[in-house]
Amino acid sequence: MKKKLLYLTILVLIFLVFKNYSIVLSSSIKAINLWLYKVFPYLFIMIILNDTLINLNFESLFKNKSVYCLIASLFSGSPTSAIIIGNLYKQNKFDKNTAETTLLFTYFANPLFLYTMLNSIFNSFKITIKLMFIHYLSNIIIYFLYRKKISSRINSSNKSTFNISSSIKKAMNTTIMVLGTITFYLVLSDILNLNLLLRGLIEMTQGLNALITKPIILKELLAMLFISFGGLSIHTQVKCILDDYNLNYSNFFKGRALQTIIALILTTIT
Repeated sequence: MKKKLLYLTILVLIFLVFKNYSIVLSSSIKAINLWLYKVFPYLFIMIILNDTLINLNFESLFKNKSVYCLIASLFSGSPTSAIIIGNLYKQNKFDKNTAETTLLFTYFANPLFLYTMLNSIFNSFKITIKLMFIHYLSNIIIYFLYRKKISSRINSSNKSTFNISSSIKKAMNTTIMVLGTITFYLVLSDILNLNLLLRGLIEMTQGLNALITKPIILKELLAMLFISFGGLSIHTQVKCILDDYNLNYSNFFKGRALQTIIALILTTIT
């Protein structure tokens, strides 16, 4: 029954693509522009730099490698955080349980993008900083809730490598995958003509962009909801990366649900 329903859904989407090809074309161009000007420049270079740091054993300066992931993810954003965790696990620098637990508290929106977007929505430095602080604090709270589940065993490696071509290849593959997911979900949202809430839950940037022009109540809560959950686009990107490292995606989803609850509570009381 489920398979038949899936067949029907895909066939309906194919029909909608043919029927609304002009929308598909404009949405795809919009997705490419979003990726080219707001995603690719920061994501591409951060993947290369973080991959190089791990290959040079920079994380060995930290006693707790999950804390290193937390700090690196804060500056790098997502899905770079999943690559950092995957690389450390692949190189046996921490075990699978630690890798999957670390997924709970290392999702951050790109800080430059987040500041620019929130400032555009609210035109208020105070609100922008407050929401960014809540976004960061919610992850730190989750870290303290789950830190006892992180293995104290420390794996170290004396072997360090510097292979910039490998890092560039990894960055290109990841950024192309990100372009594909952004395009897919943006086209899907447009041909289905979804409302603001669903758009934001499917693709975070769409939801935040809609908040800029709409004078709606609870704007801070909606912005925090979209940012904390990340959108299905981000979830798909992270799952694609985790599959390459044979890591379970479920903790990432659990972390985003928990982060969303914490962030909404903090936004409400501040």
